[in-house]
Amino acid sequence: MLLVELNGVKKYYGDRLVLDIDDLKIYSKDRIGIVGLNGAGKTTLIDILSHRVEPDEGWVKIHGKHEYISQLVEPDYKNISSEMASKFGVENTWNDNMSGGEKTRFKLAHSLSNDSLIMFADEPTSNLDIEGTQILEDSLLEYNGSLVIISHDRDVLDKLCNKIIEIENG
Repeated sequence: MLLVELNGVKKYYGDRLVLDIDDLKIYSKDRIGIVGLNGAGKTTLIDILSHRVEPDEGWVKIHGKHEYISQLVEPDYKNISSEMASKFGVENTWNDNMSGGEKTRFKLAHSLSNDSLIMFADEPTSNLDIEGTQILEDSLLEYNGSLVIISHDRDVLDKLCNKIIEIENG
């Protein structure tokens, strides 16, 4: 089943062309890792795919419910179920004093409890310790939806992904 389609997308920052993608389709069983150098446009791509940022040219359509996890963005929800909080080893209420790893676990718990068809994850392992990374991997392996993940952790990508997109020169 087609979940995301992108056509003729271009994104500029100033006069710098960051992304130039003719066509991209994401289907229900796709587990896509996005890789590239820092500043190559990985986060811009995932933000465009998830409708967090509009492209300067072209269009993106999402068919179905999606979730977005980012280490930088504070969630617009503040509570998760006690069951999910226990599973992920966090409090069930968001607290700004949580560690980076606890914040990531909290966001993951919330995202996995919403029966979304696609999950976008921007560097979800960056603040996690070994135990947290294992929880993330196990949870995403059990997740039945499509996954689009940015990570510099090759082991995580090898375990979770069946496709890799490399961003280079837009």
